[in-house]
Amino acid sequence: MAGRVFISCGQRPPDEKRIAEEIAKILKDEFDLTPYLAFKIQSLNDIMTITKELRKSDYYLFVDFFRKSKNPLFNLLKRTKNPQDLPCSLFTHQELALAHHLGFENIIALQQRGTPLEGFLRYVLSNPEPFDDEKDLLHKVRRLVKDRSWTKDYSRNLVIEEIGFTDVPWHYADHTGQSYDLVWQLNVENRRPDVAAVGTVCILNYIMSCGNRIDSPDRAYLKWARQAGYDRTIIPKDFGVVDLFALRDNQPGIFLHSLRDAVPREPVLLNDGDYELFFMLFSQGFPLLEFSVDLKLRWTPAGLGKQAQRSTAKLVKP
Repeated sequence: MAGRVFISCGQRPPDEKRIAEEIAKILKDEFDLTPYLAFKIQSLNDIMTITKELRKSDYYLFVDFFRKSKNPLFNLLKRTKNPQDLPCSLFTHQELALAHHLGFENIIALQQRGTPLEGFLRYVLSNPEPFDDEKDLLHKVRRLVKDRSWTKDYSRNLVIEEIGFTDVPWHYADHTGQSYDLVWQLNVENRRPDVAAVGTVCILNYIMSCGNRIDSPDRAYLKWARQAGYDRTIIPKDFGVVDLFALRDNQPGIFLHSLRDAVPREPVLLNDGDYELFFMLFSQGFPLLEFSVDLKLRWTPAGLGKQAQRSTAKLVKP
């Protein structure tokens, strides 16, 4: 999914949470973007969820609300060890540090007047856009999103869409021999306008079956369709097609078209059943993309083509 915006702002009730939800509504209704609001963390699992959502996001919107301290000594000393006494949300500053670590380039940062430019914010955002109140904030969110040309069509990640099984078996040959395969393929698109996805590679990481994890016996790079290579440079605004797995016309199970061709090729799955196949896709300068495919393996000879095949598969979107 492209055009995903990670909204990082304080959500202290009642006003901050309400304003955050209003920002999300503006992004969705007026710009057709997909907003994500991170709620206050309670556990390590919550932190991992936030990190995962950051990796999936394409844009980062940071709002630094000014908070009046309840500590009467704070305004005098300007120093406290209690996060409740800070004039801003410590949580959002931690998210900003994560976003900086993950290499976000498309960032909109707004800071309410009166909030000090301190801590990590001082080093990564030297000049955030100031705002006075809620009305001013929402106006500037609209203006900045428009001025920066944030669009649902952009993604800092590689965008994937399933193609599915080829219509007819393809002839496939490598050092291990020849076969006729129905191939399940994936379209990989680079939607960045000025950055090539250099050295894009994909591997089968592991398989889940009946709650059990099976590490892939073949972790070599998978083949890009209709070319000799196992890695691919996808130029800006272009795409590539990768062979994720194949069904042979004369052997049960699923096979990989992979770089591991120095030994006799064996199926990575042999028996019919329900499986989830987990893949990793990586390219220089792009976040690691992990995704899976639900497979119902019901092997039949592939000689009659796609229509005779009883096996089905469906991409699980990351």
